[in-house]
Parts: sequence; structure tokens; C-alpha cells
Amino acid sequence: MKRWVVALLVLLAVVVLLSPGIVGKLAEQNLKDSISWAESESDDVVVTEESFRRHWFTAEGRHRIELKAGELRSRIAGLAGLEEEDRVPALIVDTRIDHGLVPLTSMSRESGSLMPGLASTVSTMQLDPGDGELIDIPGTLYSQVGLTGGTASRYLLETGSHEEDGTRLAWEGADVSLSTDRSRQNLQYEGTIQPLSSVSDDQSVHLGLTTFEGEGRQTDYGFMVGDLVLRIDSISVGEETGAKVGIGKLAVDASSDIVDERVNGRTTVTIEDFSLPGVGVVDVGIDVSANGFEARSMQAIIAELEQAQNAADPSAALAEVYPRIEGDVQKFLSSGGELRIDRLDVSLPQGDVTTQLHFELPEADPGASFSWPAVILALTASADVRLPVAVMDLAQAANPESGALIAMGILKKDGDSYIVNAEYRKGLLTVNGAPMPIPLPGS
Repeated sequence: MKRWVVALLVLLAVVVLLSPGIVGKLAEQNLKDSISWAESESDDVVVTEESFRRHWFTAEGRHRIELKAGELRSRIAGLAGLEEEDRVPALIVDTRIDHGLVPLTSMSRESGSLMPGLASTVSTMQLDPGDGELIDIPGTLYSQVGLTGGTASRYLLETGSHEEDGTRLAWEGADVSLSTDRSRQNLQYEGTIQPLSSVSDDQSVHLGLTTFEGEGRQTDYGFMVGDLVLRIDSISVGEETGAKVGIGKLAVDASSDIVDERVNGRTTVTIEDFSLPGVGVVDVGIDVSANGFEARSMQAIIAELEQAQNAADPSAALAEVYPRIEGDVQKFLSSGGELRIDRLDVSLPQGDVTTQLHFELPEADPGASFSWPAVILALTASADVRLPVAVMDLAQAANPESGALIAMGILKKDGDSYIVNAEYRKGLLTVNGAPMPIPLPGS
């Protein structure tokens, strides 16, 4: 019996003392894989390893994250008032890694853990404005790399403030968590950002308590689907002692998925107490859904558009995109789909504006030749809009030509409101009961 105890103690000693060297190499490779994944997620970002020293129990590394030369970098340089040859600001990340199946050395620092894994890391960040004088960025990032390669990270920010060039930044803290599996194909996140503000002599920005949570799944089509819930208690932007644009509360609920190679998604947005100078306080509610859109052709269209946006001359590149995606656009439309706006409500001081829109395109018969007239004939759509008379009166005062909508019967008076009830089917548009044929090419 004693021999088993001795053997067990020897085995534990091997795990604790000898595994760090082996696991450290695995942890280093995991870090490199993470960097490669981060770069692959954005064509605009490059991550450079400035230094990496691996010891038996620990390792230290420094990495620089900056934008690649290109359109986005040039735009940011212009906004920052930098010449094109100047360096765009970069993020410097210093990381300490405690590795080993039992990372004993991590217990000497805050948030250390004896949880078995490949690595336990702590990272601090600095900003290089472009002149090499590093500025400390508050907050610390803690991460755990599990035995299977999954990563769980947590960013903690304490209360603090910073003042420079007449602008004072103040924050009350943050706690943000992110976890991914080994393949980085699935992620979960959640966080709480306490109120923060930026105040200068003439401008101020205030952001209230913000919370979010969600999950994402990488698909075979080059984009992610998942769920998101976002809540912001208040937003205020404007002159410190003058007019401001403010939001009392913002809520976003969104989800998307792919079923049988079809993309489905929905988004709900609620904005309360939206204060606009010269307008008053407004509430906004939006419910949008898209269902049954073909994923493969959507992937090709998105890829071409992203490539054009990242070109040296995005405007010229976008103008040349359609010939390359024409076949994918035809496949996308021939596959059918549905777009619904079940609620687009705006509550104004003069009354409520309500809108509902519905567009549906059935899947074309297999082997049928594509034609734009056929698409237009197959489309069904409807629109229901209601707006207060007081709002229309204001519109006519600002633009007298808008009164033609009433004269043409597009806007029909119903009590204290104007309404639009429109339906489109098989090339015939009916507005408030009156048919309005639509001329089609070749008809």
C-alpha cells in the first residue's frame, strides 16, 4: 500500500515539476494560433511579435497590434490629423504566461488559479500614439487556456480618470468576459460597463450603464450567426452647456441562424426618450426579420463587397462589383426569401407614426431562366403607414411639394391621421384601394 502512495507522490511531482516545460511549448503554439486567428478575422489588422521569452514555468511576450497600410488606415490617419507617412497609433500588449498542468506560479499574482490547463495569462496594454511614447491603458486582461485549447478571458477595469489637452475622461469600471473553443468557431461573451464620460470645454459625451451578452457561431459560409442582447441606460452627446442629443434607454435583441442552408434573422430595437434639439422627445421601436435567404450566394456577394470596400479606391471598386456578382445576385433572388418590418414606430410630440412593411419572393422553379420582369411579377409586398395630420402639416410647411401625396391619393385622411395601405401583387400596385399598374420592361 505504501508503494502505491510513493508512486502517486512521484507521479504528482513529475506533473508539477516536469510538465511546465512541455506544456509551455504547447501554450506558446496556442498563442501563435490565437494571433493567426485574430488576423484572419480582419483584413485590416496585423499583429507583430516584438519579443517572446519562454522559461520553464513562465513566459513573457510583447505584441504590437496595428492597422495595415490601406484605406482604413488612411482614413484614421486623416481623422487624427496625421500625414500619410506618419505612423497610425498601435496597441502594445504585454503578456505574462504561467504554464503547466498545475500553474503554481500564477498564485503569486492577482486572479491566479491552480485550475489545470495549458496556460494562465495576464495582459496589460499600452497605446503607442505613433511617436514611440507609450501611454498606459487602464485595465487588465486575464485568460485561462484549457487542456483542450479553449480560452476563457476576462477584462477588469477599475474606477479611474485621465485628463489631457483640456479633455477629461472618467470611467467607473468594467467587467467583460469572452470564451472560445479550440477551433475559435464558437464564442460566448458578456459584460458590464459602468458609466463613463468625456468632457471638454465645448463638447461632452456621457454613456450610462451598459450590459451585453451573447454567443456567436462561425458558419461554413464565412460569416457568424448567433444571439445578442444589449442594454444601454443612457447616452448624451453635445455641447456641455448647450443643446444635446440624448437617449434615455437603448435596448437591442438580435438573433440569426442558418437552417438547411437558409439564413434567418431578427432584430428588435427600442429607444426611449430620444431627445432631439428642435424636435423634442421621441420614442422609437423597430422589429425586423429576414427569413429563408440562400446562404451560399449571400456569402459570395458579401465577400465581393468587403473586398471592394478594402480597395485603394472603394468607390471605383464598388462600381465594378456587379458584373462579378451578377450570377450570385440572380441565384440569391431566384432562391426566394422574406423580409418583414413588423414594427417601425416613432412616437413624436405631434403623435405616433407607425409603419409595417412586408416583402416576399417565392423560390423560382428549378431550371427556370432568370429575368428581372419575372422577379418583379413574382414579388408580393405590402405597406401600412399611419402618421398624424400635425406631422404632415409640418412636412408641407417645410416642403410644399409633399402635398402632392395627398392630391394623388397616396395619403388618405382617416380622422386625425393620414394613412397609406398599399399592396403589390403580380405587377399590380393598389394604394388605398386604387389600382396603379406598374409598367414592366418588355410589357
